[in-house]
Amino acid sequence: MMRGMWFALLLVAPLASAADGSWSSQSFGGMMTRGKQVLQSQPVQPASLPPAGAVAKQLAWKITPDGPTPMGFMIKVCGGNRCLPLSGLRGEMVLPAGFPAAGPLRFEYYASVRGVLSPPLTILSNQVTLGFSVQK
Repeated sequence: MMRGMWFALLLVAPLASAADGSWSSQSFGGMMTRGKQVLQSQPVQPASLPPAGAVAKQLAWKITPDGPTPMGFMIKVCGGNRCLPLSGLRGEMVLPAGFPAAGPLRFEYYASVRGVLSPPLTILSNQVTLGFSVQK
């Protein structure tokens, strides 16, 4: 019986050696003056790199505009060669495999309305917290 318990413990031990962590950062978003154009934010990245082998798991975000957003306003978060649509100005999502845990990330903003935006929309800040795990 004891031998079986030790064997089971050895099988579970690699699972228990996973470490979790996160980083948070923010950047200025920019100013949208026209519809039908993509605005890219300044990069958002950690103050120090996550450990080697870190795998991105979850993203929480908060976008702060200076006023109401125009009709057809859409946001994406991009990292590496991949962009993911966001459901609104704030939220959380589970990240797909391969999304970069170390950043940098950037936001892309788009308004489907045509012409000049009056008043222009300024994205005051992009705040993110990226959760990751590391297998040891």
